[in-house]
Amino acid sequence: MKYKFIGLLIAILCSSAAFAQITVKGTVKDKTAVPIPGVNVFVKGTQTSVATDFDGKFAIVVPNKEAQIEFSFIGFATQTIKVDQKTSFDIVLLEDNQSLEEVVVVGYATVKKKDVTSSISSVKGKELQTMTVGNVTESLQGKVSGVQITGAGGPGAQPRVLIRGISTVNLSTDPLYVVDGIPMGTSINFLSNNEIESMDVLKDASASAIYGSRASNGVILITTKKGKAGKTKFTVDMSTGYQIMNKPYDMANAENYATIMNDAYTNSGYSDYLPNPEQYRGKTTDWWKAGINRASSVTNTSIGVTGGSEKNTYAISLNYYNSDSFYDVGGWERVTARIANDFKFTDKFSAGITLNPRYETWGSPGNWADFVKIDPITPIYKPADQLNGTENEYSIYARSPSYVWNPVASVKRFDDNTDQYNLNTNGYLQYEPIKGLIIRTQGSIEVGNRVQSIFRPDFVIDAAHEKAEINSIERKATTNADWTWQTTATYSRAFAEKHNTSLMVGSTMEEYNGNDVWGYGEGVPNNSDSMRELNAATKNRNSGGNRWSNSLLSYISRFSYNFDSKYYLTASFRRDGSSKFMANNKWANFPAASVSWRISNEDFMTNANSVFNNLTFRAGWGKVGNQNLPASVYQSNIGQGYYVIDGQVVDTSYPSTMANRDIRWETVEDISFGLDFGLFQNKISGSLEYYQKKTNDMLFLKQFPTYSGFPGYSTIWTNVGSMQSSGIDLLLSYKDTKGDFSYGVDLTFTTVDVEMLSLSTKGEKLYGASNRTITVEGNEPGYFYGYVADGLFQNQTQLNSHTDDHGTKLQPYAQLGDIRFKDVNGDGKLDDKDRTKIGSPWADYNVGLNLNFAYKNFDLVANFYSSIGNDLVNTNISDLYNGTSLTNKVSGLDQKAWHGEGTSNYIPRLSRDDNNENFTKFSSFYVEDGSFVRMKNLQLGYSLYNKFGLDKLRISLSGQNLWTWTKYTGVDPEVGGSVLGSGFGGWNYPVQPTILMGLNVAF
Repeated sequence: MKYKFIGLLIAILCSSAAFAQITVKGTVKDKTAVPIPGVNVFVKGTQTSVATDFDGKFAIVVPNKEAQIEFSFIGFATQTIKVDQKTSFDIVLLEDNQSLEEVVVVGYATVKKKDVTSSISSVKGKELQTMTVGNVTESLQGKVSGVQITGAGGPGAQPRVLIRGISTVNLSTDPLYVVDGIPMGTSINFLSNNEIESMDVLKDASASAIYGSRASNGVILITTKKGKAGKTKFTVDMSTGYQIMNKPYDMANAENYATIMNDAYTNSGYSDYLPNPEQYRGKTTDWWKAGINRASSVTNTSIGVTGGSEKNTYAISLNYYNSDSFYDVGGWERVTARIANDFKFTDKFSAGITLNPRYETWGSPGNWADFVKIDPITPIYKPADQLNGTENEYSIYARSPSYVWNPVASVKRFDDNTDQYNLNTNGYLQYEPIKGLIIRTQGSIEVGNRVQSIFRPDFVIDAAHEKAEINSIERKATTNADWTWQTTATYSRAFAEKHNTSLMVGSTMEEYNGNDVWGYGEGVPNNSDSMRELNAATKNRNSGGNRWSNSLLSYISRFSYNFDSKYYLTASFRRDGSSKFMANNKWANFPAASVSWRISNEDFMTNANSVFNNLTFRAGWGKVGNQNLPASVYQSNIGQGYYVIDGQVVDTSYPSTMANRDIRWETVEDISFGLDFGLFQNKISGSLEYYQKKTNDMLFLKQFPTYSGFPGYSTIWTNVGSMQSSGIDLLLSYKDTKGDFSYGVDLTFTTVDVEMLSLSTKGEKLYGASNRTITVEGNEPGYFYGYVADGLFQNQTQLNSHTDDHGTKLQPYAQLGDIRFKDVNGDGKLDDKDRTKIGSPWADYNVGLNLNFAYKNFDLVANFYSSIGNDLVNTNISDLYNGTSLTNKVSGLDQKAWHGEGTSNYIPRLSRDDNNENFTKFSSFYVEDGSFVRMKNLQLGYSLYNKFGLDKLRISLSGQNLWTWTKYTGVDPEVGGSVLGSGFGGWNYPVQPTILMGLNVAF
């Protein structure tokens, strides 16, 4: 009887549960009553979802009358309803103008995206969090048109960021970073991806002129996450994995190395360098395996807490990032915290404060190339019969006859680390005395201390060449104390229904102060860790120090007007006074203006609204400046030199730098035209822009000519000329949803054309990179300048015919298999006049492709980036192919190098004596196509909602930099450098493939 009762009770409960469920039906249409197929219909708090059919109809089972149903579809605003007692609904979805209503940061203010009149690109923080990087700008690569980012390489390094090409030749090309309204200089290594709410890139002068003298390279505005009123929310974001360091070249083993070197010696008339190469078979020293960790760990962890009430909101985050080097020592470690508190005391008065303490430590040996270049015959350690028991731990290593210092020993001796501590405080007060008038004052103070400690132990590996007979200790401490203060008053008013105006005026003050002290000493009693202090040095103690300061005072204003949300005008003006310029030119003015026409809001577009959701034309003009000079540029400095006169060493002084009282601001004036569009319920959207910017009075550190009476190494800052950049930016996006499947495609495309318009004197030439680049009027700056390598001499006829009109050989020392250098000017001589343009480091196009897919709880993201049309100088060619040195060579070079007619027309013959200067003349032999396509990121994720007591649980697997296509044979095609020294590959630190597991939790 008992069991029957239980069974009956279970049946009743199940029946009740079944009857509690409700089937809800309905139709989803747009505002013109057209059914919408494919709308996602989702019961909130459950996994239940369906999609509307071709006629917009749906039927879905909900658990009870309290259930809420959410309707979402690309291009329309999401709508949520509560079931209550109804079982049938007619849903009308409205066009989603949310993207146009999003707020964009424009500098000292925010505006709605639809009201933007300048060239501004925005990226949300969640788009940046799919990548694990030390510097958040690396996550921007390929996501913003007009922005070129070159990978940072080593741990803690700063990537190169170019916004619409270059605008200067001798100063930094980095943009200005502004975090929560405060200018932070040209590095944001201190920020974690997980702290960022959005990044807004000001690309043209009409947008960035409000930052005046610091905006010539563009401005990136960063807004960090703030608290929101409501319950406390916790987030935990973690990713961990490994970076893979692949050996860049297949190098010769010991036997092949001996064969290669013997060929080089034989071809030069010498006896074999290493007779009987077969004796080295199986005796190769694997330097790479001995010193390089193929996999090095990387970890990124962030914990966040947000919440608050209407009167007080807070956001707290703690972030940890660690990237090991591929040695057993070194790497980069960073710990940051951000505490933000915002208060609303009354309807008129509010305030906020943010604290950002951080700590970084880094250091890594820089000789990874030596593990490739050192010969494969030398052992790592000295043989036992060469040790006498008196050597210290750093002297037991073997010396290579290649003159490459033993890299395993170098890593063992490495002790060079930097610790940095910073605290930034950012606070504001805001008061609204009357409706529409907001007075805001904001200040920031940052203090920091950087300490670099270097210890070089004593050792003797070879008494003649590889040694340090006395150890040394060095320490340098740099302290900075910077502050900014800005006050603005903004009055906004709408009148006569269709007129909207806003006026902002204000002032800013900035001051940057720093000092450093350093100490050096030798003769520490021993090399133990406990003795590595300056006080332990017993000989040659020395010390020094310096301090610096610079400041900026500015007045700013901006006026905005729009009529009927159709016609827009924005004008701004900034006046800067900088301590880096002398009285004659201390102040400069930076005006800007932009207009836009929202064509899609016109009456004549009514019939086209089903196609055009947004169509806006923009035009802008403005001036920005560059004051990125040393703080002491206004000083004349004295250098110290030594001369030998009649056998006596004479100490003398000379003017090393001279002040230039007439130096003027470097200014950039630009114009831009753009068209923003959104089609078919914003499934297709994007922008197309043309820009042209001209830099005047470029600042350059020039050497005095010898006829001036000053030494040739004396320098002076001066204005040297003008240059112009122009190009096109394109952003094209497509997004759609088909039932449970949604996807999006973003394409960015950028062109840059740079030309030097004038220099300070007619026919002037600016050289860079040890005279391997040149800058002249009518061409791009910093192009590669050298001889033209016109193949190899294949036979005696070619060798004999390479002469002038009188039969004199142009290359008298050339032999078969040597490079034939072209007589470019045809004067019958091969000299410096035959040097010409042999390549350019500047890309014709930069392309980004970003794909995202989602199916139910799965999501997939793929990001690609490409640089097309640029050249690179592969300086490694000399190390890998040159028989004059005893370093290791690429495997099989004896067969790859010319060894008979037709065997090669690229790699010269092996030779111990490079009499033809195959490798010492800088020529097109070194220049390669630097174009590449790289998969930046591939991430697969799976998310659960409202499970295990969590709001969200997501796990992911991702790979970064997994695949690269390029014809470049160097280490890595992402190569940076200064403007006049860009594109020199060499042994640059490679961008490493990375495999990561991720976990995201919210509750």
